[in-house]
Amino acid sequence: MKKLALLVSCSLLGACANLGSQPPVPVTSPLVQAFRDICLQTAPSFAEAHRVARQHGITEMTDMGFATVGFNADKSLGIQVKVSHECVVTGESQQDDTLTSQMLSAAAVNAGTTVPRKAPVKMVIAGQRFILMHDRQDGEAFVMLKPD
Repeated sequence: MKKLALLVSCSLLGACANLGSQPPVPVTSPLVQAFRDICLQTAPSFAEAHRVARQHGITEMTDMGFATVGFNADKSLGIQVKVSHECVVTGESQQDDTLTSQMLSAAAVNAGTTVPRKAPVKMVIAGQRFILMHDRQDGEAFVMLKPD
C-alpha cells in the first residue's frame, strides 16, 4: 500500500511540474516562420527586421513615424516594427489550430526555455523581457512587445 501511495504521489508531482509547459511543436506555418525570422531572431533591437522581411517578400515598407510597416506584393503578409520596442507579423486567417503552439515553440528555442502552454506569455529573449501574443481576430497577428 505504501508503494502504491508513493507511486501515485510521484506521478502527481510529475504531472504538476509540467503544467506550465508543453512539448515543442514543429514550425511548419510560413507565417510563424516569418515571425521567427523577422522578430524572434532579430530581437532585442529588431534593427535587422527590415532586411530579413525582404527575404520573406516584404518589399513595400513605409516609415509611419511611430513604426515602419510593410507588406508583400499581395498583402498576405505584413509587418510592423518599432525598433527596440515591438515587432509584429500579420497574415490572413488560417484554419490551423497549432499556430499559437508553433509560435510558442519558436519563441522557446530563442529563449532557451521550455515551451509555454498558452499566450500571452512573458519570456526573456536575448537577455531582455518580452510579451508574446497571438491575436486571431480579423486575421493572424503574432506580436512581440517589450513591456514598459
